[in-house]
Amino acid sequence: MTVDLLSGASRALTPTAVLWDIDGTLLSSGGVAAWAFLDAVEHVAGRRPEGRGLDLGGRIDPEIAAVLLRSVDADDQLVPAVLARLRETADSWADELRENVLALPGVVDVLARLESAGVPQTVVTGNIETIALLKLHAAHLIPPIDPTLGGYGDSGTTRVEVASSALDRLTLAGWPRSLDTCWIVGDTPRDLHCARALGIRCALIATGRHSLSSMANLGADLLLPSLADADRLLERWLVTDGA
Repeated sequence: MTVDLLSGASRALTPTAVLWDIDGTLLSSGGVAAWAFLDAVEHVAGRRPEGRGLDLGGRIDPEIAAVLLRSVDADDQLVPAVLARLRETADSWADELRENVLALPGVVDVLARLESAGVPQTVVTGNIETIALLKLHAAHLIPPIDPTLGGYGDSGTTRVEVASSALDRLTLAGWPRSLDTCWIVGDTPRDLHCARALGIRCALIATGRHSLSSMANLGADLLLPSLADADRLLERWLVTDGA
C-alpha cells in the first residue's frame, strides 16, 4: 500500500533533492553499531546501559549518548567523550559492520533511478559522520548518495540543525534551494517533525521500528510500507501531480 497524502493538482511531487535517513530507511546494520555505542558508553561511564525500552528512534547520536548516560546515572557532560570513543574505535569493528550491513529491499533500485533522473541525493542522519560513512560504504550506496552534501549527528545539536546543515551544503553546491520540492525520507515521526520544521516534504517508510498503521495519521506527504515497490513510488516522484 502507498498512501499519497498530497492534495491540490498544482503541487509538484518531483523532488529537486532527496535527503535520506540511514538506519531503518536505507539499510540495516545488524545491531553492530548499536553494540559499539553501548561499548563506548561503558568505556566512558564505567557502567553499561541495557539500551532497551529507551526512546532512541530518530534521535541524533549526541542525544542518544545523553539518554544512555542518564540511564546509568552518568553526567550528560560525558557525551563528547562517548562520541570521541566511537570515532576512535570505529576501525576495530568496521569489518564486522561490513559483514552485517544490508541495503533494505528496493533501496538500490530507487537510488539508481533517482540518480538517472538527475535528482541530488544525500543523507540527514543522526549518525556522526564517521559512522554514517562506514555504513553507507558498507552498503555500497556511495554513489549515488553524495556524502559531502549530508547532515550528520555531529553537524548540529538537534535533528533540525543537522538537516539545515545539509540544505546549506546543497545550496553551496548549486541547488536552487526550493524547499517545497525537497524531501526528507525517514522511518520515524522525528523525521517528519524535522521536515515540517524546515518547510520541506517528508516520505515515511515503515521499514524501521514504526509500523505503517502507527504512522498513518501523522500527516506525512507519502507513507510507504517499504521501498521494494520502486515503480509505485517513482510514479509519484518523477511526475507532476495532476499532469
